Amino acid sequence: MNATKFILGALVGAAVGIQIGILVAPDKGENTRKKITKKGGEYMDDLSVRLNGFFDNMTKKVSDVSDEVDKLAKKAKAEVNKVTH
Repeated sequence: MNATKFILGALVGAAVGIQIGILVAPDKGENTRKKITKKGGEYMDDLSVRLNGFFDNMTKKVSDVSDEVDKLAKKAKAEVNKVTH
């Protein structure tokens, strides 16, 4: 979880830094707004892809752990049945 927070913080920090750089650059307001909108959209798309990948990975891990717990529970039940019967 620490690595995830760090990566997310780094992405947000980079996005903010770039946005500030665009705002202080000498350009027409309309051009600056277009650049900010375009970059913001790109960052949101990238962040969305990364978060979806993260959640897909976590879902798979939870599913794998659940399957392993099921196997262990069935094995334990079978062992208990052997001992009691």
